Amino acid sequence: MTVSPLNLGGVHLKYGRDTVLRGVDLDLEPGTVTGLLGRNGSGKTTLMRVALGLMKADAGTAEAFGAPSWNSPSRVRKRIGYVPQQFESFGWMTVDACVDFVARHYKDGWDGELVSRLRREWRLRNRKIATLSPGDQQKVAILLAIGHRPDLLILDEPVASLDPAARRDFLKTLMEVNVDQGQTTLLSSHITSDIERVSSHVAILHNGRVLCHTALDEIKERVRAVTVPTPPYPPERHVLGRQRDRFWVWDPEACGLAPNSRVEETTLEDLFVGVTA
Repeated sequence: MTVSPLNLGGVHLKYGRDTVLRGVDLDLEPGTVTGLLGRNGSGKTTLMRVALGLMKADAGTAEAFGAPSWNSPSRVRKRIGYVPQQFESFGWMTVDACVDFVARHYKDGWDGELVSRLRREWRLRNRKIATLSPGDQQKVAILLAIGHRPDLLILDEPVASLDPAARRDFLKTLMEVNVDQGQTTLLSSHITSDIERVSSHVAILHNGRVLCHTALDEIKERVRAVTVPTPPYPPERHVLGRQRDRFWVWDPEACGLAPNSRVEETTLEDLFVGVTA
């Protein structure tokens, strides 16, 4: 039986009186790249921190490779890489010193050739990390996260600070590593075109719940935007989201739509906006 790289079951978490996660279920298949979409404040960062064991859920379970995330052993943690939204560590160190320091913790597992190649391609200078631009600081965070070629890579808005060229280069590298190694990746981004470029699966987080988690190809093939001016409306079990008389539905041909309904193809961005309206 294959163990899931990451499994969240019924996860609840509150900040004071505010409920951020309301029974989140998310199970990643090995070797998949899952794009996590959600509006600002939807709980994407909180979900990732619970998955990593940096926060403890109030209820539910969070496991990485079959071990509880909150107190997983070092052998499991060494299989995980993480890029936070903002990289605020090791500011007093130079890039060289920081990379060498982290590499020593992985011994033979560190891919120095990959890190050196990316540093050259990204033109990352050997300066104190605190003096680097936000984009270059993020590049350092990415190098530290992927240098040991983790089996599970969790990326929280990793390209937000990168310019378009650097963003494209990073996404290309992400795809190469996934193909070469079969790495499992969870990637959050507000740039839907980036999600479409690299992801095999998409998960949409809204109001503290994962409303949709499925293969991107399946969304493209089966989900349509349907405008229904008058009843009957699509059955609830087929509906992913709704804005006024516009519905995003699975398999519209199976819904028994009204004769005056209009069915159109939808983009991931259009679906995301509709589902989270």
